[in-house]
Amino acid sequence: MSPSESKETIQAKYLFEEGKFEEVLSLLNKIDKKEDLTDLDRLTHDLIKSSVFFRFRDDEECFKYAEKAYQESQELGLDLYSIDALLNMAWALLWLGDFEKAFELTLRSENILKTLTNISTLELERKEANILYIKASGYWFLANVEKGLDCAKRSLKLRQKLGIKHEIVESYSLISGYYTYFKDDLDYALELLEQCQSYAIDINHPWVDSFIPKNLGVIFYMKGDLKKALMYYKKILAFFEEKTNMLPIITTISDTGNIYREMGDLDQCLVYLKRGFEIAKKTRNNWVLSEVTFSLIEVFVVKGDIEQAQKYLEQLEAIYKQEDDNKQIEQSYFISKALVLKSSPRIHNRVKAQELLKQIIDGEMITNEHIIIALLNQSELLLEELHMTNSIEIIDEIQPLINKLLEIAVKLRSYWFLAESYVLQAKLSLLTLDLKGARRLFTQAQRIAEKHGMHRIAAKISIEHDELLQKLSIWEKLKDSESSLSERFKLTNLNEQMTYMIQKRRSEVPEIIEENPVMILVISEGGLSTFSKLFTKTLDIEENLISSFLATFNTFSGELFSEGLDRATFGQYTLLMKRISTFLVCYLFKGHSFSAQKKIQNFVENIKNNEDLLEKFNKYCQTNRIIKLEDVPILKSLITEIFIKKNIK
Repeated sequence: MSPSESKETIQAKYLFEEGKFEEVLSLLNKIDKKEDLTDLDRLTHDLIKSSVFFRFRDDEECFKYAEKAYQESQELGLDLYSIDALLNMAWALLWLGDFEKAFELTLRSENILKTLTNISTLELERKEANILYIKASGYWFLANVEKGLDCAKRSLKLRQKLGIKHEIVESYSLISGYYTYFKDDLDYALELLEQCQSYAIDINHPWVDSFIPKNLGVIFYMKGDLKKALMYYKKILAFFEEKTNMLPIITTISDTGNIYREMGDLDQCLVYLKRGFEIAKKTRNNWVLSEVTFSLIEVFVVKGDIEQAQKYLEQLEAIYKQEDDNKQIEQSYFISKALVLKSSPRIHNRVKAQELLKQIIDGEMITNEHIIIALLNQSELLLEELHMTNSIEIIDEIQPLINKLLEIAVKLRSYWFLAESYVLQAKLSLLTLDLKGARRLFTQAQRIAEKHGMHRIAAKISIEHDELLQKLSIWEKLKDSESSLSERFKLTNLNEQMTYMIQKRRSEVPEIIEENPVMILVISEGGLSTFSKLFTKTLDIEENLISSFLATFNTFSGELFSEGLDRATFGQYTLLMKRISTFLVCYLFKGHSFSAQKKIQNFVENIKNNEDLLEKFNKYCQTNRIIKLEDVPILKSLITEIFIKKNIK
């Protein structure tokens, strides 16, 4: 500890290391008024203030004090302090959007560290951990996932070794963000964030009220749990309003309004958007104001209040005329105008809407959100034309629009939107009577929802797929007859799907009814039964069912695996199949497929994770022998727990 540091400075350092950021800021504000502060005290105070604002997410203040501290450290020749100042400046610049400068400052700090020889191992490791953390944050903004995650994990490992809790919190938060946005593992991201929250609560880290609830809100939003997402968004909104940080307030208000919109509560959505509009007017930032105004117009159109939409359109037009060189504002205005024209019953207005939307779609893409809105509304207009004219060639105009939607959804990693876009494409395939294509797309949509933890959406898609299978005979008849498009429209509910997507509304999940298990079969690759368990006491049914099933096994296995499907109908039953090693597990049941899929997946995972059981199945399949349930207690226990007691992990 330098002898020139005052007792107050030493106390401020101690409070900071303990993570008591409110206390340290209060102390510094008091002692900074003194006129007899040494140069080292002033440097330390500015650096600590910068680091406190880092944690409070006040990026401009963080940068201001870090820049002062850097200049002071350079004048005093204290390179160790310069490293911290440069890293704080880099952090602030990342959030302020200057990525190139942020990386330049991070590299400069790294180069300074390499020149230092008289430095303790503890101090060296801490600086290395901090550099890795800022690098990982920068790579996050650039979506360089592998480099970023590697830096973040190495930083966390060093910080855990050093035991500095507030820095451990920050590393956990960042790694969770990587798994949320880039690694598509929402469950693991949630697990990491819960560990992060535990540390943060223990030391009262400011991110308990900002970053952590925001990240939790994003995870639950992506999972489709809008109520939980809303709870967390309201928490961060309260935090930002207390800090009077205008831009985060506006964006968080808009996000909260969007959640209400997806919940179908347009009135509450408008309450939040109007609040955002009034705040945006005070900022005198036309770009921010135009975005909130654009959202208001869109919601009023969805709500059917065209008079209000027109009033806000006039205000947006005024902004557009002031900022005629801003392409994003221009695009917001053109789309808003198209939405208002589209809502008109007059044909010539709807034609003008199509022209404006086409101009947006064919032009330079400014924001993904704008192009998505244009694509969906243009598709809806074409579907209405298709319904009115029965001109099947219009589908050829719609298909490229849906393909573009899918491309954007993949690029954005918006998995809810991607899954729903596949459902939209599946229903479009039904219009052209491509039944297998539609089934493949339903399967793909459900797998995406399942993979990303969106179980409610997966359940909704699964039920729609089941309904298609139940109506397969009707569709086959339509295929063989001269059916009209209007008949197909009724069966697809295509307009309803389009409405949900345009309104950005998550559809309610129908009630999930447990299936009635009929039979579990394990079949060798040659099509011979190695194990069977019938969930009925009727022996005649057992003999007939197994022999009938095995006779048509090749047909169904081929359909499932070669066509990329996840289920097939078998008389009055539904069939699910999972391949393991040298055999197939087959599950026959009556009812909905969603809960059945959970059961067979759980059953398969248990077999894979039990080496003795897996070896037994492989051996018996290869030698065409039959496994008896009473001879394998663990198998009997598994079937009882999963299919009878329904205890699924």
